[in-house]
Amino acid sequence: MSMSKMKNESFDLHEDVIVKILCRLPVKSLIRFTCVSKRWRSIIISDPQFGKSHLQLASQQGSLCQKVLICIYPTDKTVEGRIPNRFEDNMPWLPSRFQSLEGYSSVNNLTFPSEEKSQRVMALCNGLVLLGESYKSYFKNLSIWNPSTGFFRKIPAPSFGVEMTKSTEEKKNCSFLYHGFGQVSATDDYKLVFIKPALGDFVEVHVFSLRANVWKVIKSPSSLTGWIDGQGALSNGAIHWVNYPTGGKIEPTMVAFDLAEEEFRQVPLPVFNQNEDGTHVTCVRTQVLLGGCLGVWSADPYGYMTFWVMREYGVPESWVKLIQLGRDDLPDEFTSCTSWEPSFVTEGGTVMIKLLGKERRFITEDGTVYMIKLPGKNELVWIDCHQEENTVCSAHYRLEEVPECTIFDITVYDETLVSVPE
Repeated sequence: MSMSKMKNESFDLHEDVIVKILCRLPVKSLIRFTCVSKRWRSIIISDPQFGKSHLQLASQQGSLCQKVLICIYPTDKTVEGRIPNRFEDNMPWLPSRFQSLEGYSSVNNLTFPSEEKSQRVMALCNGLVLLGESYKSYFKNLSIWNPSTGFFRKIPAPSFGVEMTKSTEEKKNCSFLYHGFGQVSATDDYKLVFIKPALGDFVEVHVFSLRANVWKVIKSPSSLTGWIDGQGALSNGAIHWVNYPTGGKIEPTMVAFDLAEEEFRQVPLPVFNQNEDGTHVTCVRTQVLLGGCLGVWSADPYGYMTFWVMREYGVPESWVKLIQLGRDDLPDEFTSCTSWEPSFVTEGGTVMIKLLGKERRFITEDGTVYMIKLPGKNELVWIDCHQEENTVCSAHYRLEEVPECTIFDITVYDETLVSVPE
């Protein structure tokens, strides 16, 4: 066939063939292809079934791209030398800013499609981010956002919504200990979960179904009474939290809320070693290993943090100590940071750590020591931890310099095309 004839020929493929081809491409390429035609844009961005099929195939092939979501919550000024309490100081909220970090240095500013102020990341699932305005245990203006596609959906106001003008006592009655977000695979539904403090022998569980677009309240027997880490970890179809019962030196426990059955169950924690002075761990937090296994961080009074992984879900004997880190394991130039916390862990033993500022020490002539916090020195550090080997700093990224009272949150999300329209 001559070249002139080939130019006049059209090679049209059936749409189902095109969809199958597109399903095998990475999200970054597909977002670029949305400009090919209105139909392609509709399939890639707006078709929930395509987003679901793309996620399933990428999960099976292990080709999901994971990025770091940097959430910047600026405050306009301090109040008498402290970070302001927005509820009590009656000060205006400033807009949050979001950035996406790919690799160790490629940063993109994300466009947030809402005028709501001070949106905080509360939980993530399949590339969808649960956002809300919050202070301590108060939540309002909830929404779901996919930073990869821009999909955005507001969540109807729940019955526990609290307004800024409510009294302190009313706010206490609206406060929540736990929250979480996850998928029910059997029904292809996503659910938000908020749990109020126990009243007597029962807790009040507020559940929102994105599929049904309704809230419901469940009263369930539980002993969730102590201090916990509010954001739960999603694993094996349930959201997990660590509970610290009140009353002396009672050991922490792990509770899980099954999203399909909408009921609680107990999950065993690792057997933590007792220190020479008789103390155990001072803090335990849930976290999911990048790979899906349920894990927990435990901290002891001496500043060491240990990451445990449950290799076989629900089996107490399957807990394995994967990593142990102390301040001395951080690079020398970062040992002056005021505090640090691990943000995520990979199966290969790489830990991303958020360093929370630095301090400088000043000694006066009379011997008085002053510790001055230096603003804007927040960094991310990647530490490679391998058993019986020294830890190695493989990379670090310095966040943009900001005023002293700005707050950072760091989390990892999957790049997906998932959407859950009403």
